[in-house]
Formats: sequence, C-alpha cells, structure tokens
Amino acid sequence: SEVMAFFTLPAEYAFVARALSQMDGVGKGLDRDFDFISSSAPYIVEVKGTAAYLGDEAKKLVQGVERGAQQLADELKKIMRTG
Repeated sequence: SEVMAFFTLPAEYAFVARALSQMDGVGKGLDRDFDFISSSAPYIVEVKGTAAYLGDEAKKLVQGVERGAQQLADELKKIMRTG
C-alpha cells in the first residue's frame, strides 16, 4: 500500500517489538492484571538513564495538567455564557 512505502522499520526494531508484545501476552495470560510497562519500568530507567526517564515522565505529567486546565477553562466559559 502507499502508506507502507513511506514507513520503514529496521528489522531489529521489529524483532524487539514482537518480543515485547509476546512477553506482554504471556504475562496477561498468566495474570489478567499484569502490566508489562509497570513491570519493566525499573529496567527502562536503567537502560535509558534516570534523568531522561524522569524528564519524560515529568513532561507527560505537565502535558496532562495542561490538558486538564484547558478543559476546565473551556467548561467555565460555557457555564459563564449560559449562566
């Protein structure tokens, strides 16, 4: 297809992605509540580096707060217009 012509992925990445999805599937098969990301987070920190990991997590947190604040502001505007 046309989209696939522009999307290339090194074979190593594809193999890693497949292995990760299989590990997640096995974990879910053994325990429905298994969360692969939470379980692997300490190892991600070790590989990625603490500063980079914490920076990424802080960025995600700030973006979530920004979205929530914007939604709150939008709701308040609606209330002020109808009230």
